[in-house]
Amino acid sequence: MDSDKCAIDPNTIRTIRECLEKHFVDIKFSQTIRPTFGFHHGVGKQSWHLIFNEQFLADRTSGEELQHFVEHKVIPKVLKNPGKRIQISKLGDITVEEKNPS
Repeated sequence: MDSDKCAIDPNTIRTIRECLEKHFVDIKFSQTIRPTFGFHHGVGKQSWHLIFNEQFLADRTSGEELQHFVEHKVIPKVLKNPGKRIQISKLGDITVEEKNPS
């Protein structure tokens, strides 16, 4: 088991949050298990989970690079998949899954 946790720069979290705030509301961040953002679309109260691989976030050296990735790759994928769980892999691949039913 890997006991070495990746340190995520608070500026990285802030950059992602600022990108999400342009399109969504009620943005919450948790790092209990994996870095996860939960948020809603203001109109239909549709909600999403956006889950990042910790190594992906630790490897982002530039805030501009991360901002571009979130705005041009992640947000369009989120908007095309209402109410889903969107996961970002270590290499920046984006997968879409159903959220666990309540």
